Amino acid sequence: MRIRPGSLAQVLVPAFTVARTSACVCIYVALVFTLAASNARAQSAASGAEIHLQRCDSLPVVVLQINHADKRFLIDTAATSMLNQKSFPQGQAKEVRVQSWNEVTPLKAREVAIAELSLGNHTLRGVRLPAIDLTAIAKACGGPLDGILGVDLLEQLGVTIDLQRSVARLGLAPRSGSEESAIADMEQAMHSCSDAFNNADADKLAACFDPDFVLSSPGGELRGRDQATNHFRQLYFGMTPRVHLSMTMNDQRAVGDVVWSLYDYKIESPYVHTEGRGMMLCRKSENHWYILSMHESPTEDASIPAR
Repeated sequence: MRIRPGSLAQVLVPAFTVARTSACVCIYVALVFTLAASNARAQSAASGAEIHLQRCDSLPVVVLQINHADKRFLIDTAATSMLNQKSFPQGQAKEVRVQSWNEVTPLKAREVAIAELSLGNHTLRGVRLPAIDLTAIAKACGGPLDGILGVDLLEQLGVTIDLQRSVARLGLAPRSGSEESAIADMEQAMHSCSDAFNNADADKLAACFDPDFVLSSPGGELRGRDQATNHFRQLYFGMTPRVHLSMTMNDQRAVGDVVWSLYDYKIESPYVHTEGRGMMLCRKSENHWYILSMHESPTEDASIPAR
């Protein structure tokens, strides 16, 4: 069996569904990771160490140190990280919710506590990951596979992937002048979108979304400009006093007219409080910035009164 890029979910069905945000997120995030690392070639070696990748057919594999033991992880920038239960038999059984591009799937898994996870000189401590059966992928690879390294841990470890050179780079390269300009231009446009939300202006908010906009969260998925706008109108825009949205960008990369951003957000009023982290893709078209997709993970449950 050959594993083609983007076909990981097909290998695993019906055992589980790999977590994905949307088709466009998969494509653009992989593009950002690859091109950001490619641009880094011109930078000095001090910008980050390089680690050579192994292969699982056509997909990249990296060796991590889990509690000081080498473990092989498949890299999938469109998935969340998880472990192979055969490599990590310990842990407590629990139900986890894995989000795919069109649904949220409940799975029986074990939650495994990892004291220390390292890649090169970058280390994470106190990591908890679900462990499920990855036998199907291991067989397709023709060798041992101990887990999947997804976008969540790639972000925390500060890793970019250069698929052409088959290396993982620790630490992002400095942004170029054109990249800084695109990000600043996008951020200016997003200020008006935040103002539209805070002013309960549904028409102006709708103009911020791409017609095929996708919003993914643990509670479900909204697809399309109209569905997303109606959701915000019904949930928030009828409240008095109005809710207030604030967003803080943590990391951003640009490839041409596409900007990828990680952000923290809060939605607050006397009656509502929710906060969390998100990932957003924006694209400039005909001199206007549109939000292609947002993937949000609340860190606190929203409190919204019945109306």
